[in-house]
Amino acid sequence: MFGDPYLVMHDGPDFTAMLGAARSNAQSVTRMLTAGISAGDPLAAESVTALTSAGLAPVQLQAPLATAIATASGTLRVRLAQALYALTADPAWADPIASVLATGPHWSHRKDAAIALATFAPTPDLIQALSQAVCDADSLVRYHAANTLLRYAGLPGTIADHPELFAKIRKPVADRPASAADRSAWQDAADQLSAAALH
Repeated sequence: MFGDPYLVMHDGPDFTAMLGAARSNAQSVTRMLTAGISAGDPLAAESVTALTSAGLAPVQLQAPLATAIATASGTLRVRLAQALYALTADPAWADPIASVLATGPHWSHRKDAAIALATFAPTPDLIQALSQAVCDADSLVRYHAANTLLRYAGLPGTIADHPELFAKIRKPVADRPASAADRSAWQDAADQLSAAALH
């Protein structure tokens, strides 16, 4: 329903078929998503966000989502929090995402958290969390945290459109270990971006 599994993994799911199914048989889609949430499927939680964005909010899934997030981690926790935010508009759902950004054991989970925070209104706590992520050991986490801070600051484009800042956070040449100079450059970029986001 969401497309070729590789493309879903690489490019993200296509929700067209699911949205069509929800319009014709909402009860069946809700039943399947409930099962997916219970099974710990991040795509089921992401589907709730897509349904809500399309004006088809499955409000009856709020309780299963809230139950699942209590023990979830990583990208699953991010997707559950996004779904709950979509259903409730409660900005407190940024907190579980920020916790994944700070402590997620795998770079892909931290990257997903950095991207997800872009949909929330900036707060000093979120800006601080993203500023710390601009100093992450993984270059993709740094990149996406920087992009979210750019968005918070109201600046155009991605970090790649800001060459001076991008040069500070890009991946070290030839995959060499990060040096003290690299970490200092990351911190400098983080300081500049967080200052811009706070004003």
